Amino acid sequence: MNEYIIFLPNEKAKTYRLVTVIVFLINLFAFLFLLTRVTDDHMKRIIWMGNIMSAASLIFFLINVYLKRLSFRTEISFLIIAICWIMLGKYLVAAFIILFAIAGFFTTRKLKVIFSADKIVYPSFPATTFLWNQVSNVVLKDSVLTIDLKTNKLIQVVIEEGADEVEEEEFNRFCQEQTAKLERR
Repeated sequence: MNEYIIFLPNEKAKTYRLVTVIVFLINLFAFLFLLTRVTDDHMKRIIWMGNIMSAASLIFFLINVYLKRLSFRTEISFLIIAICWIMLGKYLVAAFIILFAIAGFFTTRKLKVIFSADKIVYPSFPATTFLWNQVSNVVLKDSVLTIDLKTNKLIQVVIEEGADEVEEEEFNRFCQEQTAKLERR
């Protein structure tokens, strides 16, 4: 095989899910509060739209998290809610929600380490590329991936459970071949 992909657990996704619920609730209560303060019918329609979007998004998000039956992107909901805030003239609130939505695109992505014949791409932000001449050793043993760099930096992570299983012996042989090629030169 010329390429191996190993998935890593995304620890930030759990925190993002909690913060997402909090942000939806804050928006919901903020829109409800504004509803009691505004008398203009046009503004009330925008507030109702933001309120319904916040409540529906929160419900769909919770269904998605606990039942995993929906393919729901909260980032799109946040962008729609931000448009509601912009229409209400609350540009700073909209900017924070847009930044949170953008952070969500990066936070919820699948983290995968790609091992190819010429390099290793590690899923940091931005992605870090290690050439094989920078690597001393790579080992996958008991669901623990270890990348030992020649700069005395050691990267050690537990790979994601339930991800497509990589044959450890075959993978370790592939990595040894890549590092051995460079030693022969």
